[in-house]
Amino acid sequence: MPDALRLPFDEPASFFVVVFLAILVGPILARWVRLPGIVGLVLVGVAIGPGGAGLLQRDGTVALFGGAGLLYLMFLAGLDLDRESFARERDGALVFSIATTVLPLVITTLAGMALGLEFLAAALLASAFTSHTLVTYPTVQRFGLAETRASVISLGGTLVSTIVALLVLAVVAAAHSGTLGLVFWVGFVGGIVLFFAAAFTGLPRLAQWFFTGLGTDRTVRYSFTLALAFGAALLAEVLGIEPIVGAFVAGLALNRFVPGDALLMERIQFLGSSLLIPIFLVSTGMLIDPVELVTDPEGLVLGAVLTVAAVGSKILAVYPIRLVTTLSRAEVGLMVGLTTAQAAGALAAAIVALDIGLIGVTEVNAVVLVILLTCVLSGALTERFAQSIPRPDRQIPEVGATVVVPIADSGRAEQLVEIAAAIARTDSGVVVPLTVLNFDAAPDEVEQLRAEMTDAVEAVALGGGADLRAMVRIDVTASAGMLHTAIETGASSILLGWKGYAARSKHHFGEDTDAIITLSPVPVLVCRPAHLEPDRIVLDVIDRDLSPAARPTTHLSASVGRRLARHYGVPFVVVTDQHPNLVGQVIGQEVELFTEERTSLQSLPDHTGAGDIVIGGMPATRAGLDRRASQLARALPGRTLLMVSGR
Repeated sequence: MPDALRLPFDEPASFFVVVFLAILVGPILARWVRLPGIVGLVLVGVAIGPGGAGLLQRDGTVALFGGAGLLYLMFLAGLDLDRESFARERDGALVFSIATTVLPLVITTLAGMALGLEFLAAALLASAFTSHTLVTYPTVQRFGLAETRASVISLGGTLVSTIVALLVLAVVAAAHSGTLGLVFWVGFVGGIVLFFAAAFTGLPRLAQWFFTGLGTDRTVRYSFTLALAFGAALLAEVLGIEPIVGAFVAGLALNRFVPGDALLMERIQFLGSSLLIPIFLVSTGMLIDPVELVTDPEGLVLGAVLTVAAVGSKILAVYPIRLVTTLSRAEVGLMVGLTTAQAAGALAAAIVALDIGLIGVTEVNAVVLVILLTCVLSGALTERFAQSIPRPDRQIPEVGATVVVPIADSGRAEQLVEIAAAIARTDSGVVVPLTVLNFDAAPDEVEQLRAEMTDAVEAVALGGGADLRAMVRIDVTASAGMLHTAIETGASSILLGWKGYAARSKHHFGEDTDAIITLSPVPVLVCRPAHLEPDRIVLDVIDRDLSPAARPTTHLSASVGRRLARHYGVPFVVVTDQHPNLVGQVIGQEVELFTEERTSLQSLPDHTGAGDIVIGGMPATRAGLDRRASQLARALPGRTLLMVSGR
């Protein structure tokens, strides 16, 4: 018989045939019997593992890919955690973190001691069930619930419970070996402090430096991001911290550099959802030997009791947060589903306990049974309650979240994309360069334009610290194509180019630009690019900018100015003929003010130079828009002019 067909399979072709068939068949079979797909992957792992058909061994390649899948899962969870949402839910997250840590620890320790385990052995097993593995997080992503209160609070509890579980495990192991002393505490606490300091200060700076320098190629940027994720996991392990904590913290530290709708995020999610995370679930099922479990009654009893204790304590941990939040029944159920599953953390604790002689094989079998039962229960609960929770309302995005830019004029395309990247960078945003063609465009013309225009602007956007997703659209008119794209992509703003005058007197900026400004559901920025190595960002504020109707646009103009100033590292100043206190109230932050009795058309030429970017707000009326924009364009030749229209 050829080596490739000998069991267990370890040749590349036979190995990956079995793996990919398992990933394919598991969810399909699960749906047939009305189980979640992740449960199907775990059960297929049982079937093909050493305790089933013996097609694969859970060592070597399977263990490697499974471990990588767990780290990848935690990294994705960190990337998805919205810091603003977490800040809003910090009270609930704090209460839940304490409850989901303390209750399982106490209840499972007491349950283990009631079954005859020594205190240290029971406490060590309890540490295994204090933490949880986000096995069902892909289900939450699939339902679009990653930003719900239940998910955000659960993720916060995951970090705390995992660290506490690690602490208990380390303390119990040290106590059993007699090394629990000052040296242990200094090393352990010092390692945690050092890791978090390195992760939250070093990783963002390193990513910022790389993304705006060497990381202008998509493949290089993707490889760098994954290197940081696994590097953080490695650093955590070296410092005595669980690698999954390192991967999760890396996701938190890098999430502002990986926008949720960027191509980089799509690639990261694809690798995880199609390969690494499914292999992790399959490898979890391969831990289980059904025959051994059935023939070990003592292990079955212990496993059943520990399952009830672990699941019951996780259920109890959810209810205290209802005192500080208004979670619905479905949200509570989703939290239980997310935080019930036990996997790698529980197995790791059990193996440590076995190695140091605190427990025996029977207890390890019981832990494996808990893993199987909690994974099945967690999958069913998450799938059930996720269907009952509406997707969260879409928040009004920051102006730089998704900036759509037309690049029909190749002469100004790079300049406009540079401005768009500067605005998007602060919001970890995405620049969408768009080319609109008529219906008579040939397919080869579309592909040629896509390649040419993308190549011309991709390095500019990536080098500016923003991601890019170029598009070519077929539409009736250029303005229709822009507006349709803005709606379909969920754009936060549109940036248009301008020569400084209208082609026809009846138009203010030009026919297409006028139509977009009039009909756009999102803010429109009109830019006359000139010198893009600015010395300052100058905001012009006049009397009508302070009226109640115009204040939102003025505030938006200031927000754009601050983004540009932060990107280019230059001062942001305001020139006005109004009272400085009133201007400061509208701008919303102290800035350098130049006050003049003269109008801006008279004073701006004296207060600005060729190296300044001048920003002005556009009022709601088209007549007012025409006067101000054209007058500023004539008064400030050779300067970059940016007009902002709010919505």
